[in-house]
Amino acid sequence: LLAMVSGGDPKRKNEFILLTAHYDHVGYGTRSDSYGPIGFIHNGADDNASGVAALLEIAANLAKRRESKPAEFQRGVIFSFWSGEELGLIGSARYAAKPTVNLSNVVAYLNFDMVGRLRDNKLTLQGVGSSSAWKKLIERRNVLAGFDLTLQQDPYLPTDTTSFYPKGIPVLAWFTGSHKEYHRPGDDTDTLNFEGLERITKFAGNMVRDLAGGGDRPDYLKVEKYDYQLKLFSRVFEL
Repeated sequence: LLAMVSGGDPKRKNEFILLTAHYDHVGYGTRSDSYGPIGFIHNGADDNASGVAALLEIAANLAKRRESKPAEFQRGVIFSFWSGEELGLIGSARYAAKPTVNLSNVVAYLNFDMVGRLRDNKLTLQGVGSSSAWKKLIERRNVLAGFDLTLQQDPYLPTDTTSFYPKGIPVLAWFTGSHKEYHRPGDDTDTLNFEGLERITKFAGNMVRDLAGGGDRPDYLKVEKYDYQLKLFSRVFEL
């Protein structure tokens, strides 16, 4: 599923920010993908109906903003919803292999996967090491948002960002953390923090506005997988 809005600046009209979330889950569960009883529906309220809801809300808000202030949108924005993430990033990998726009024109890839369980105001942003631009942009918008942020550098993540980071695209992923209902039938709507989800959508939407508004595109930093593995082993050894 894909929706696209072109930018207004002739120099940047073919540049896009790609926002995504996966809409599949694990059904009734199997031995390989459920951590709870099999045979009961796994609704996946946090994983990943929360990401889908966030993306729809961001799209609605940005559409209204673009109507009133079109000059702010010099770059285009693509909203995409993947299937097959739980089976191995199938949907996003297929698009990355055969995209509808040239991936060299995608200046940033933003992903929302499990963003419905904000607890103690703690929000994790992953993939920060994929661009030197992220930290400044995050700090600027978090002054108003006021989250207690954890910034994780590693761009190799168990979600759809991994289909795009190797293609030379800076990535950033929003995540409110795992929990005991993960891949279990108990991942239902009554466990979600809707106020927190709304705050996350506003925070992310403001960052998208910054990216769409022009300026230099985020640079791409190449990170080797073994660099992070070596650091992890070193840290364990020190402990």
